[in-house]
Amino acid sequence: MFKTESLIAFILVAKHKSFTLAAKDLELSTMAISKQISQLETRLEEPLFIRTTRIIKLTEFGEDFLRRAKDILTQHDSLELWLNSRKDNLVGTIKVVAQDVQTYEETIYPWVGEFQRLFPDIKLVFEVNESLLDLKKDCHDVYWGIGEYLGIQSPSLRKRSLWQAQLGIFASPEYLKQYGVPKNINDLKDHKMIGHPHSKPNNILVVKSQSNPNEMDSVELDAPILTVSNQSNFAVQGLGLINALVDNNDIKTYLEKKQLIPVLEEHWLPSAEIYIYYQHAKIEQLKIRTFIDFFLSKRKFW
Repeated sequence: MFKTESLIAFILVAKHKSFTLAAKDLELSTMAISKQISQLETRLEEPLFIRTTRIIKLTEFGEDFLRRAKDILTQHDSLELWLNSRKDNLVGTIKVVAQDVQTYEETIYPWVGEFQRLFPDIKLVFEVNESLLDLKKDCHDVYWGIGEYLGIQSPSLRKRSLWQAQLGIFASPEYLKQYGVPKNINDLKDHKMIGHPHSKPNNILVVKSQSNPNEMDSVELDAPILTVSNQSNFAVQGLGLINALVDNNDIKTYLEKKQLIPVLEEHWLPSAEIYIYYQHAKIEQLKIRTFIDFFLSKRKFW
């Protein structure tokens, strides 16, 4: 039999092409990961990786084994979920934090009643922290709708995608009447924007990179207003340009009412993403997985 810990270590080394990064994910030493892989290779009587001083890559056998290892872990997780559900142990408290109320309103709040009827012994605590999260101070079970910075800051966290959409640029008709409609990036120098106080710098408008369409670039503008929320409402009042995900319900409503107008669409970032983060554990808590799976299943209604 194969130890699940060894399979997880193997999959992470293959993912990161690095023993060091895999070790960070698992909060183990690089030596411990290397030992697990060596033991696995001995058990298989085949090398899994080609190792040089510059690269780590899978052998042909390693590629085949990777697919099978993922299947094994998926089956293991499904079996574990089934066994745990039979124990009826969905009890306890789940503390959730988001960085704005709107994320809750669009992805969680409409279905809390249904969740509570299904899992009445789970207590839910929802909090909002509009500042940059620091795990040393902000200890929660689930970090909901957070940008990529949290994963960079705390690579040991697990993450799942919550929302992915095009990142647009919008302004009100009144604002554009006063400042003009920008035709290109150079025209932005005379414009204002509504910034975010925790962005660094806090006055950048995100646009698509001209050299690589899948990467972002930015333009610094005058930002007389900095706010962690309500950007779209301020934009409707004619106070400046904003970046916003095109799928946001408030943006779609304002566009339908013609209270906001798309600007420089050819320069929009094609894909921006926010995530769900949660603490890594050898055996993922069933209540956390159940919570995340339940609300992600409502994605079609967002």
